[in-house]
Amino acid sequence: MPEQVNVGLIGCGAMGSELARAVLKGDAGSARIVGLFDEYHPSRESLAAELGAGAEEVPTTVNTVTELVNLPNLDLVVECASQAAVVAHAETVLSAGKSLLVMSSGAMISPDFMKTVSTAAQRSGASIYIPSGAVGGIDALRASRALLEEVTIVSTKKPISLSGAPGFADWENKEITEPTVIYEGSATDAVGLFPANVNVAATVSLAGIGPDATRVRVVADPDSPGNVHEINAVSKAGKFSFRFENMPHETNPKTSFLAVLAAIETLRSICDPGLRIGT
Repeated sequence: MPEQVNVGLIGCGAMGSELARAVLKGDAGSARIVGLFDEYHPSRESLAAELGAGAEEVPTTVNTVTELVNLPNLDLVVECASQAAVVAHAETVLSAGKSLLVMSSGAMISPDFMKTVSTAAQRSGASIYIPSGAVGGIDALRASRALLEEVTIVSTKKPISLSGAPGFADWENKEITEPTVIYEGSATDAVGLFPANVNVAATVSLAGIGPDATRVRVVADPDSPGNVHEINAVSKAGKFSFRFENMPHETNPKTSFLAVLAAIETLRSICDPGLRIGT
């Protein structure tokens, strides 16, 4: 990467805005936001005005991702929108030779789509980055991938955090007063049923034994201390257990605050050379 990394942002909602503010403060090293795309025009215009206040240069707002990747000197695109946005735009970004940081990792769970974007990246020399998101232990799963026998992740959230998900449709008008299993099955099916809630399951499965073999349980609990993720893995190298009690992001309860921090750290590691631990 060059000394200054020019970043284009897809998605200017809660996640994208927090990431952009971190870049503005210098928390992501040499990164600089130069372009903004969001299908909802007011979001991108509002964020551009916020980032440009007092700055020498206001980020350019664009109407299409094609315009975004054609911005002069653009180095990296960060997706903070949705799985649908990844499916719609990843190939365009990578084919243009721009590296891509994907927050909505659930989109990568389709073998056909993964093959398509991987081929585009290989042809152009671009890279694809997926942050660890709302959990840790990804390095251990990745290191022991060939020896893994079982991986299970249990995600527990307050009902309001699951509201709107297709997999929660039968529970929308029901009062949940105790921990209730909403879904149990593969990561493959989970990411389609809970697209804004279980990207963490996709990331865990991609690091480990794959989405079909990774078992996922989604629990709604009105007394949950936050967005809780418990990972249990059995391998020939040992047994691993990880538990994370994450605070929901204040402006988006479907997302953990840690997911934002992980994105910032991943971006910083891309932009700044030097010591890398666990990557």
